[in-house]
Amino acid sequence: MLDIRTLLIIDDSAADRKIYRRYLLKDPHQSYQILEADCAEEGLALCQKVPCDVILLDFCLPDMSGLELFDQMQQEIFKTSVPVIMLTGRGDEEIAVQVMKRGALDYLVKQHLTQDVLQLAVRNAIRQSSLQAQLIKTQERQRLIATTALRIRQSLNLEQILNTAVAEVQQLLKCDRVMVYQFAQIQMVK
Repeated sequence: MLDIRTLLIIDDSAADRKIYRRYLLKDPHQSYQILEADCAEEGLALCQKVPCDVILLDFCLPDMSGLELFDQMQQEIFKTSVPVIMLTGRGDEEIAVQVMKRGALDYLVKQHLTQDVLQLAVRNAIRQSSLQAQLIKTQERQRLIATTALRIRQSLNLEQILNTAVAEVQQLLKCDRVMVYQFAQIQMVK
């Protein structure tokens, strides 16, 4: 069974939202819970209430531009990056450059949008977001391991080494208890 991803469509055109919904619900590789907003204010409110895996954002909204909303979402809401795919009715290269420089993951022109293109763009956004999260976790683990190794090298006191190891492993695993068993060494005499 496929995991269900939450996708938010922010577009003032009900017809466009219906098309995107239909395209995405036919995706054989991914299941979606789809939320919709027809203006920036409503989209912002939904972002604050429901964590989204991907946002499809129209460039032209009635109450503010998609770029302004994107900037506002990044400043106010997202602690971690949520992939945003910008949609526009105009295929303007200058707009595409602005959108990508600000951090949108993709830029799609509505007139060239097909079911396969939208499904692939959304799946790629989910995959890239997942890989980014894994990379951040791996970097954090590497940092903790390096810090622990440095602290252990700086100390010759076994008790202090064990306490440091326990504290660092707790932080790495994000748990409240870690047990370290110390075995006494028995030397064999020949």
